[in-house]
Amino acid sequence: MEHTALHISPIGVLRKDENGVRVELDPAYAPGLLGLELYSHVHILWWFDRRDNPEDRSRLQVRPPHRGTPGPMGVFASRSPSRPNPIALSTGRILDVDRERGVLTLDWSDAEDGTPVLDIKPYSTGLDRVTEAREPYWHDSWPHTYEEARQRGE
Repeated sequence: MEHTALHISPIGVLRKDENGVRVELDPAYAPGLLGLELYSHVHILWWFDRRDNPEDRSRLQVRPPHRGTPGPMGVFASRSPSRPNPIALSTGRILDVDRERGVLTLDWSDAEDGTPVLDIKPYSTGLDRVTEAREPYWHDSWPHTYEEARQRGE
């Protein structure tokens, strides 16, 4: 397989503090927020920079920390931060879109303060919701909706 180098640059940084969760965009990307206020939720793609090391990038099997997981699993069958490219995905409810300042305020993110943000995509029920999804049996005790996960603090 031929490997081609990719160029990815952060568009901003995720901030978490007593004021909540904010995606602070580089000013050059602030115009890209136009229209985002029409959506209720977004997907945030971010770089798991604290796990960007040779050991985590080379790990192809992990032991998920969730109850009932049968044992080691392939990294692509998990949401583990250890992966060849430490790209992560979070979904958040939009609380505010400040296009003037280039700031998107969310209700939640599992990213840490200072995490580089790679992209923002609006959540679309026509593209993102799967009505006939299948999951392994150990997911039975997991939250079944975004709202349930937030309520449980997961």
